Amino acid sequence: MKRRSLLSVIAVAPLAACVREPEPSPPPSPFQPTPTPSLWPDRPGDLTSVEAVIFDGAFGRGYVDLAANALTSEFPSVKVTVSAVTNITAELAARFEDGATPPDLIDNSGADQLAVAQMVDDFLPLDDVIACENSQGELISDTLYANALDPGIVNDKLISIPYALSVYGLWYSGATFAEQGWAVPTAWDEMLALGAEAKAIDTFLFAWGDGAAHYYQELAISSAIKEGGDEVRVALDNLEPDGWSHPAVSGVLEQLEACVAAGLVLYGGAFQAAQAEWSENRRALFYPSGAWIVHEVADHTADGFEMMASPVPTLTSSPTLPIAAVHSTATEAFLVPARAANPEGGKALLRSILNPEVAQEFTRTNLMPTVVRNSVPTDLESSALDSQTRLLADAGDNVFSWRFADYYGLAPEQDLLWAQFLSGQLTALSLANQLQALSDRVRNDPTVERYTVS
Repeated sequence: MKRRSLLSVIAVAPLAACVREPEPSPPPSPFQPTPTPSLWPDRPGDLTSVEAVIFDGAFGRGYVDLAANALTSEFPSVKVTVSAVTNITAELAARFEDGATPPDLIDNSGADQLAVAQMVDDFLPLDDVIACENSQGELISDTLYANALDPGIVNDKLISIPYALSVYGLWYSGATFAEQGWAVPTAWDEMLALGAEAKAIDTFLFAWGDGAAHYYQELAISSAIKEGGDEVRVALDNLEPDGWSHPAVSGVLEQLEACVAAGLVLYGGAFQAAQAEWSENRRALFYPSGAWIVHEVADHTADGFEMMASPVPTLTSSPTLPIAAVHSTATEAFLVPARAANPEGGKALLRSILNPEVAQEFTRTNLMPTVVRNSVPTDLESSALDSQTRLLADAGDNVFSWRFADYYGLAPEQDLLWAQFLSGQLTALSLANQLQALSDRVRNDPTVERYTVS
């Protein structure tokens, strides 16, 4: 569909229209005054400039620009400014200080995102956003995947709306595995055996790079949750004192330590270069990541690579959760600051982003679904997208998630520890102790707004 045609479709329904109870008709009068507009941006005094700041990562800004153009097509008086930045905290922290004005809409993503746990009161609840109709006249809340908004709920308040539905796993070349006659390992002992085979042909098992070492934390936690069950997830997410010493966690960290000691892990420099060593140069078999990796390496993927994803391995052949269980969560959290100059405008832009036409364009561009159901175009063919669909189908109800690292702003410090571990400078025990110390620090800080999972 041409861009102009797409915009015209999105603009069919009023983007700012929300559902409300009908009012009784007034008695007829010979004098009918002009009704006063009751919705943004037509009310007296409404601001018509909207500022959005977007994380400039794998997904870029194209889908937000598309939503902004749809908004301005419906309301010509509205002007939307979209800025893309690589470090959300560095760019925006000062704008939350006293006397400063934050943007109207923020895409809080990336390794250096805002620590929402310490800023809950700085953001508006967004329940009214999903209580509105989309461009098709449907309630937005009715168009979203079940539980997709859970990462944005704090103390029963929806303060952020995540957008990209990311499936996590071990990404690999289907073509390489077919050529070698290999099967993807389901247990760690099989993984180490495959690593030895790969090493014999000058290929590493894993690759990692600066700024993305914490991707291996996701691998470790996912593997441990599958092995030990929900008690592992609950302990880590609730920052419990013994979360990082659970036997399933210790066991997985020891397996990763064995991979490092055996020389099966390639350090590739900056994370983009490390990813290219895997996807373009094929120097490593696996890269642990969320589904954003597909688009992020699109320009650095070897021809005929056939990108696919598999569930992470477990310690034993009979884990607590099924081997097909996967980690999946919605990312790219959109926030509307309470002290923004035009919060109503920020919410209107967010509603536009949640329209099905924008969601389908996001999926077509990034090869991953959104929290909006039916956002995968029927004519789109991709081994990576098919792989994500298969992972979710195979997992069934055995889909899990956590959010403590990003919610409490721990990811940057955790990343540094994982970089030391993957380079052989920390043992598995030392890594676990230092990660536990970070969790303990947050748990014992009375100024932090904490959440509890079960």
